Amino acid sequence: MTAPHAPRATTRDQDAPALSVAVVAALPQTAPPLVEALGTLGHRVPVVVGYRRPVDWPGHVLGEHDLPPGVDLAVPSRADAVTAILRAYAVDVAVSYGYPRKLPAAAVSAPRLGTINCHPSDLPSYRGPNPVGWAVRNGERSIGVTWHRMDAELDTGSVLARTTIPLSDGLWSFTGVNTRVLEAASAMLPQVLRRLVSGDPGEPQPRREGSWAGFFTEDYATVDWSAKATDIHTQVRAWNIAGHHSRVQGPVAVIDGTRWRLRRTTLDRPPAGTGRRITCGTGDLWVLAADALD
Repeated sequence: MTAPHAPRATTRDQDAPALSVAVVAALPQTAPPLVEALGTLGHRVPVVVGYRRPVDWPGHVLGEHDLPPGVDLAVPSRADAVTAILRAYAVDVAVSYGYPRKLPAAAVSAPRLGTINCHPSDLPSYRGPNPVGWAVRNGERSIGVTWHRMDAELDTGSVLARTTIPLSDGLWSFTGVNTRVLEAASAMLPQVLRRLVSGDPGEPQPRREGSWAGFFTEDYATVDWSAKATDIHTQVRAWNIAGHHSRVQGPVAVIDGTRWRLRRTTLDRPPAGTGRRITCGTGDLWVLAADALD
């Protein structure tokens, strides 16, 4: 799997010192581009803190072969071990991106300048592990990208930079969304690191009511063919963008007595001989890709 490249045009602010930065990221789609972006800015990444592969994980997790020479990979067995790793490498700052485990407060404060996190939402909206999945489910046409200081809670720290990117209908996978989020996040890194070095605390998150974007549950896992075709299409796209979930599998639909996990659908009639047309409660939907479960 080839990781997306971070933008190369950005260079380090010559007035900002070179930093020693730990990257805290679990996937080959996320850690290598961040290492590259930080190196392009003139900073050094001595270590990437990865994540132990779950037994039921279907894809590739970050391995040492994904990282450039001179960058160590540490795979802690427990969350509290992250603290010891960051202290051992004595980094100036830790940069977290999509890490599937909540970091303890001691780990967050271990680097000299603290720990920052990139979250793909306009915080405080869609805090939690599944922000883009919920944005798709709710019909959002754009998503936020927010760099914030990490604190003892989840996605609540003060904001250092934010932007908005379109959430186009053509995005159907975590990797597709992640590529665009990383591009936006990398472009903001110089500003974010400059604020850290200057001791800028950032802005508290807005006082507006936040929302929680947890993993999808059983109530959204089964396809009801009597529903609107547009709603089912959205359900399929939301699940596929949300990615792997070890506890609940979806979206599951019954076609000709067989259970399928739907991977791709379309509301527009595809070329002849392509897909399976399903008449829904309102409108037609074509199933383009699915995995048999029975």
